[in-house]
This record gives sequence, structure tokens and C-alpha cells, in this order.
Amino acid sequence: MDLNDIVDNVLGRPTQDSGRLNALANYCVLAFDSIGLSGIRGGDAGEVGIRGIARNKDWDLAYVFAGKPRMLISLKSILKNMPGTIPNRLDDLMGESANVQQFSPEIVTGYVIIMDEAANTIRRDGTTWIDFMHTALRKLSIRQAPLWNQGLIEGVWVIRIDSREPSGSRVVDFDRTIADGAKFFQDLLTELLLREPAIKGATTRTSLFQNPR
Repeated sequence: MDLNDIVDNVLGRPTQDSGRLNALANYCVLAFDSIGLSGIRGGDAGEVGIRGIARNKDWDLAYVFAGKPRMLISLKSILKNMPGTIPNRLDDLMGESANVQQFSPEIVTGYVIIMDEAANTIRRDGTTWIDFMHTALRKLSIRQAPLWNQGLIEGVWVIRIDSREPSGSRVVDFDRTIADGAKFFQDLLTELLLREPAIKGATTRTSLFQNPR
């Protein structure tokens, strides 16, 4: 499935379905596999429990090497009530990242989020909620040596959709979104290899998803 198929799959599932983002997780697993990193846990196999300094936390995707988690990715969606949801999502992201980073400072963390333009509204400062969220996430995704502050992350991929559009064409600015995704996967892999040079088999060849059309 391409990304529009993934989005249609997500929108077709009940919001209370715990496996609603499994198709997106599977897509991410294949994306990493296409650039040489196999063995990502998650997707249809379910979330992965990871130890943190305060409590264990289930992450959507995890790469484990030599018995230790080395890269974690959280998948989220915001399809309604953005003013009430986005502040909580940002707080949750910083909290769950810091929880695992305090225990494993070298770990690589990524964040993928689907946001629906149909639910987008204007904030008091004149920006939209999606733009506000995207800007905030970019500010957080700067965690590279020597800036290893807890609560920051190494990468983010924002997938803007419009559920009002026909099935198969709901990803906003499809080509740019795919390019952003390719950069996200490559950036996380680059950080992972810098921190774990013993990992074998990973390459920097072009993602299968960079030019799917």
C-alpha cells in the first residue's frame, strides 16, 4: 500500500481500535527495511514494552540490538478537537521521551503523526493548530550530540491529510510528504549508526518510498 492507502485504512477503523495505526507501523517497518535496517519490532505484532526510569512504556516501533532497545518511534493521529488534543500530545511526547532517555541516554527517538486538515482551526495568534504543532515538533526534533537533552527527539514526520477528499487522495501535498518521510527514516538511521557503529547491514541507499509513483 502507498501512503494514501495507509491513510484510508486508518480512517476506516474505529477510533477506539487499538490497532488503528498498525498499517502505518507496517509502512514504517518496510521503509526502514528498504534503506537497510531490518528487524524493527511493532506493527501487526503489537506494541513493544520498553523500560523507562519512572515506568515501563509501550512504544509503537522499536529496534533492539544486542538485547537493548536502540531506537523507538511513537505513532499518533489527531483527527478532531485539535485545540484540546495538541497541547496534551506535546506534553505526552516530551514526557514519554524523557522517561526512556533518562534510562538510556543514547537511544534514538522518532515521532510520526497524522493530522487532519478537516479538523484544523485558527489559533488566537493567527496560526493554525496544525502549523503550531508542526513548528513545535521541529523545535523538539533537534536531539543530536552533544545536545542530548531529555525530552527532545531525533526526528519527526508530520503527515497532513484531508478526510474530506476522496479515498486514495487524502494526503496533502503527497510528493512533499513522501520526501519528508524519506528524510525522517534516513535521519533516524544515520543517528542510530553514529551511536551504534556495530550495527551491520544498514546502508544509505534510496528509500523505496521516496518516488513511489
